[in-house]
Amino acid sequence: MTEFENWASSPRTITQDESLAFEAPLLQQACETWTAVANGTIPPRSAFSARLVKSFVGNLLIFERLDADDYLIRLMGTRVSNVLGEMQGTTLRQSLPADAAERWKFVLNAVLVGHKPLRIVTLVDISDLQFLEAELFLAPLCNDQGQKTMVFTVAIFHSGIAKSRSVDDLVIKT
Repeated sequence: MTEFENWASSPRTITQDESLAFEAPLLQQACETWTAVANGTIPPRSAFSARLVKSFVGNLLIFERLDADDYLIRLMGTRVSNVLGEMQGTTLRQSLPADAAERWKFVLNAVLVGHKPLRIVTLVDISDLQFLEAELFLAPLCNDQGQKTMVFTVAIFHSGIAKSRSVDDLVIKT
């Protein structure tokens, strides 16, 4: 697990967890689905039918790298768009503030360069949603030509941020 402080000029801490130890069962399910389809390779986007992703399609995003500087948001599930606003069909640069777009680009590039899935945990830093924590599963995908240009992402949002889930750690005792 790696923590990035002031990552891409952000005051937020972003945790990158290669162990894929998800708190949200839905993310674990998405990871298991991707792993089964991948079968030791990087699967094509076309391998994921609507039936296969049905249980988490509302939380699903698919990003496609356009060039070294931007990604297209090819798919944005309704649960994600209800939280962040509709961005499907736009690029990161069109939809997000510059610093947020840079952070997303950094993470998406890390997934494509690393050729393996990641778990990311961070606070949401757009649209006045700083009270939300996001837990994400990200994994590389190939396009129809076999090039690794897409990132399969499933996002869950939690409110009420705390480093610990223990009540004793949350209550200040005097």
